[in-house]
Amino acid sequence: MNKLLSAEFERLFKSFVFRLGMLFSTGLAVFVVTMRWMDVRKNAETYASLSIKYSNADGLIFVGGLYIIFVIAVFVGIFVGTEYSDGTIRNKITAGHTRGCIYLSKWIVCAVTTIMIHLLYICLVLLLGNLLIGGTTLSARQLLGFGAASTTAVVALVSFLLFFSMCIQSKAVGSVICLLSTIIMLFTSLTIAQKLEEPEFFDAYQYVDEETHEMVSVEQERNPYYLTGTKRKVYEFLNDFLSVSQLYQIAMNRSDRLGFIILYDCIIVIGANCLGMIVFQKKDVK
Repeated sequence: MNKLLSAEFERLFKSFVFRLGMLFSTGLAVFVVTMRWMDVRKNAETYASLSIKYSNADGLIFVGGLYIIFVIAVFVGIFVGTEYSDGTIRNKITAGHTRGCIYLSKWIVCAVTTIMIHLLYICLVLLLGNLLIGGTTLSARQLLGFGAASTTAVVALVSFLLFFSMCIQSKAVGSVICLLSTIIMLFTSLTIAQKLEEPEFFDAYQYVDEETHEMVSVEQERNPYYLTGTKRKVYEFLNDFLSVSQLYQIAMNRSDRLGFIILYDCIIVIGANCLGMIVFQKKDVK
């Protein structure tokens, strides 16, 4: 196992896609903070009338996770797929390494890479945010809580994507499946969030009729799209369970169920890795 990990990390640090991922994370952090700084300077009067959280780094610290998921998908698909196409995995099996150790070593290096890319973004935003836009109003406890939950979320996503990559021998097909899966998960998460954010009632309002010029009053109405009962509970569970939905909540700094998120992520990691190793054990590696 030690030899496998040593070889994996040696290959990682020589990998172009790994360097590209770190560069993307750095560039994204610099970009979002700089754009916020420029916008605050340009619209100083508008921001002056708003809460400080709209002008500082509060809303930027964890939003990068929603962009980094695509970097993760590309990295996992290419990094794992390359070993299939080069015959490296077959050679490792021939050399006597167990399939379980091979799978686990892949997960470790992919998880560590993802954590590095994710934390690099967070640290740079915090640093640049303190220098340019007044830092953050989030407490140390909130930062640690959101940071821990977002980290387990991206690791759970890696476990899910690694399952596909280790089951598909084609680098091109595996990379496309990882990327498409990530896009589908993002749109699913946004749809779930939109459904849950629907108001239960439409507020009462008044308007002047253009023809009669009379004041017309409209009473409060119930929103027919508001989720209730079992359907709402299912949506709330998926919102807490799905990795990308977790990242969306954390990006908005509004999740109050961080403990459940971390627990669900642990379940996903264990479940995906166990299932992946079972499938990989039976796979005919060419």
